[in-house]
Amino acid sequence: MKKKRSIVLYSTLALSVFAVTGCQVGTGGEDNGSTASGDNVLRVAWWGGQERHTMTLDVIDLFEEKYPDITVEPEYTTWDNYWERLTTQAAGSNLPDVVQLDYTKMNEYISRNLLKDLAPLIEDGSIDLSNVDDVYQDVNTIDDSVYGISLGSNALGMLYNAELFTEHGIELDEGYTYDDMKAAMLELKSALGDGFYGYDFNNTEFDLFFAYARQNGESVFNETGDGLGYSDETLISYFQFIQEMIEDEAAPPHELTMEYIQGGDSTIADGTTSMLLIASNQIIGQQALTEAELDLKPLPEMEGGTEGNWIRPSMSFAISEHTNQEEHAALFIDFITNDPEANEILQAERGVPISAEIRSHLEGKVSPEVEKTFAYLEYVAENSASADPLPPPGESEVRAAFLRIVESLKYGQTTPEDGAEQFRQQAESILK
Repeated sequence: MKKKRSIVLYSTLALSVFAVTGCQVGTGGEDNGSTASGDNVLRVAWWGGQERHTMTLDVIDLFEEKYPDITVEPEYTTWDNYWERLTTQAAGSNLPDVVQLDYTKMNEYISRNLLKDLAPLIEDGSIDLSNVDDVYQDVNTIDDSVYGISLGSNALGMLYNAELFTEHGIELDEGYTYDDMKAAMLELKSALGDGFYGYDFNNTEFDLFFAYARQNGESVFNETGDGLGYSDETLISYFQFIQEMIEDEAAPPHELTMEYIQGGDSTIADGTTSMLLIASNQIIGQQALTEAELDLKPLPEMEGGTEGNWIRPSMSFAISEHTNQEEHAALFIDFITNDPEANEILQAERGVPISAEIRSHLEGKVSPEVEKTFAYLEYVAENSASADPLPPPGESEVRAAFLRIVESLKYGQTTPEDGAEQFRQQAESILK
């Protein structure tokens, strides 16, 4: 039987003047970020869409059935509201016991001493990682400390319209280059005419630059996280690639891309484009938007370059430093990681499960799109390089600066050379 529980649900109304940032559901009284009390109440926070919310709530019901002495209080919302909420909670030393974190933001919380080191809990078996290969956890480990347990792994991948590629004889085989990709996109545009663009940058230019820099034997950030780790020539050539794709109409103009993003729509789903960069697990949501078959390809390669891709946590669960529920928090994370029934419910929506035993258990029990993510991660595991260290604090500001310069580049308001210089100045100022 499902327990009655109080749920903290935060939501925003897109494109609305007013935002609902603290609606409490199921209880009366003022919302203070916590709606239950007691020694065995575990607060768990995550972001996501309705499908993730439903799956996670069902798993919480299962957890409470197996551990009836523990009550889980869920706190969930959309991406933007989530980080605003966590910032407020962190300032008040009121973070939930278990917190879902994106790997790009992990270091911001580590640097503020907000997360527990999970290594002792792994060593004593409270969180069992005996079926987890190191590659799935490397990014969450700093020296000998572990600050998060991956909820699922993904990698950058090129989502493409497989039916359109087949119909027009487009073949981008393993080892294809950026020039090959541009030529293929122009071929499709020529065949399909005005209103069609081959590749949508989809506001992921910064993500692709991570791989581009690695393919050049460099990295976006330096090893210490207080500066940049690439040469200006590398960024200039990348900016030239973006500029050429836009000018030749192999990619849509910036205003069209942003119109789709702000409207919550997809250019590949409605046939405006045929290819875009995603985190591999996002094929699930994209496929739900179209009847055309979508699939994943590796990233374009650099002639004479090195491997640019890597396996990363799609998101991780961490335990708040100030929790008084450490034992129960570890039990919940172990349950999510290793319980077969729980993972049947979750359907690898957050990414490929890190436990080899769970991946094996899910064979034949997940959708074709999820099966594609499993196969793609197997490919990347054999064709990737070690992950860079966690992005430093300030990554969000650096990313925003990069995207502002990309926007200026797309509108012809700056050159690749000037854009590269501007970004270096702004990024280094942020990282100091």
